[in-house]
Amino acid sequence: MVGDIIQLEEKHLATAKEITAILKKRFSFNGKQKIAIGIAGESGSGKSVTAFAIQKILEQENIKSLVLQMDDYFKLPPKTNHENRLKSLENVGIQEVDLEKLSQNIKDFKTGVSEIEKPLVYYSDNIISNEKINVSEYEVIIVEGTYILEIEKFDFKIFIDRNYKDTHENRMKRNRDEQSEFVEKVLEIEHQIIRSFKNNADLILGKNYELVNTDL
Repeated sequence: MVGDIIQLEEKHLATAKEITAILKKRFSFNGKQKIAIGIAGESGSGKSVTAFAIQKILEQENIKSLVLQMDDYFKLPPKTNHENRLKSLENVGIQEVDLEKLSQNIKDFKTGVSEIEKPLVYYSDNIISNEKINVSEYEVIIVEGTYILEIEKFDFKIFIDRNYKDTHENRMKRNRDEQSEFVEKVLEIEHQIIRSFKNNADLILGKNYELVNTDL
């Protein structure tokens, strides 16, 4: 999403180093296999910084990776989507996101397609455009988002086990989040959906951003 601000801190890079060590034990990274990693969690839990921190550590290992953000795959642009939620809270949920398109992008990457076309959100302009990305040089695709573990095409799944109450401070620091009773209701609905993804994860990060299950 154009306009999103990602600030990597040392704790993010430290955790990313631990995750990368686990990934290197599981995958050969010899250039012969395209690997898809999914990172799920609630708003403000650290999905984006985890994705970009892993990308940076992989780069230091000479492994090229591409980050895709679920926020680009919302069917409506941000402000319009918010207005749609205001009409009814029943509009909040997985149906807001074009997971079919995201799933197809992942499938195309894994099957060796040289170029994918994906949506690209311009937050401040409230528009959704498209971009084409040459993915032939990438060995890993990292996908982050609230609902992405609905998709079954991932080789490795990470769940950040921090709910919207745990992440309140983080959310307030972000340039596009607001504080209101309505937003908290939206986050509670998302919480009820997202919490089930924990059971399908290969790796869980805890409330203090620590690795919970490290026996991988």
